[in-house]
Amino acid sequence: MPDESTTEPTETNRDEVLRFRVTAREKQDIEARSKAAGFKKTSDYLRTIGLAGEVKEVLPAELRKQLVGIGTNLNQIARRVQSSTLYATDEKTLHQLVATIRQYLV
Repeated sequence: MPDESTTEPTETNRDEVLRFRVTAREKQDIEARSKAAGFKKTSDYLRTIGLAGEVKEVLPAELRKQLVGIGTNLNQIARRVQSSTLYATDEKTLHQLVATIRQYLV
């Protein structure tokens, strides 16, 4: 029989309620951010924000794929620069990659 003082519950009993008012737009924004961050429940998202102070959003798979591709292209260009075999098309590709990255930063 396990010692009851050393066993921890798998889930904390959450029996306290916080209530606060938001506008319809604020509610939509909070729910959208919760979903973008990968949370199934908005309450889990708000609890994490309230206790940890910050939640980083999960990157969509398509964006992650594009960023990996951009990184690969940048590495290829960097290798060519270091070996002094930079091609004229590399400059154009570099400008396109930077423009793509800037779109996501807006």
